[in-house]
Amino acid sequence: MTTLQQTYPVPPEVLWNALPAGVAAIGGRQPVYDSSRGFATCRTGMSLLSWGQHVNVTVSHADGGSALTIMTVLKLGVWDWGEGKRLATRFAAAVAYAARTAALN
Repeated sequence: MTTLQQTYPVPPEVLWNALPAGVAAIGGRQPVYDSSRGFATCRTGMSLLSWGQHVNVTVSHADGGSALTIMTVLKLGVWDWGEGKRLATRFAAAVAYAARTAALN
């Protein structure tokens, strides 16, 4: 399991609207968006080293803007060999690019 949290100097709505770019960047499947809770989830397919991952994302208010929290969880297995961190980093970068902003941390 990997958790990545970054803050951005934009309102949460801007990040929320950019989430589909993050899903596309990691090849996410079956995305579900719950705007009332600021929560989205998708899953990735199998790879050579993994059965795939569940990716859960929350967008919330933070000091000076908004926070994006990405949590990856293996579908099956114990070690993800860094795949979760790579997915979370790629997801966050795609969201930031689509929102035309950069993370504060």
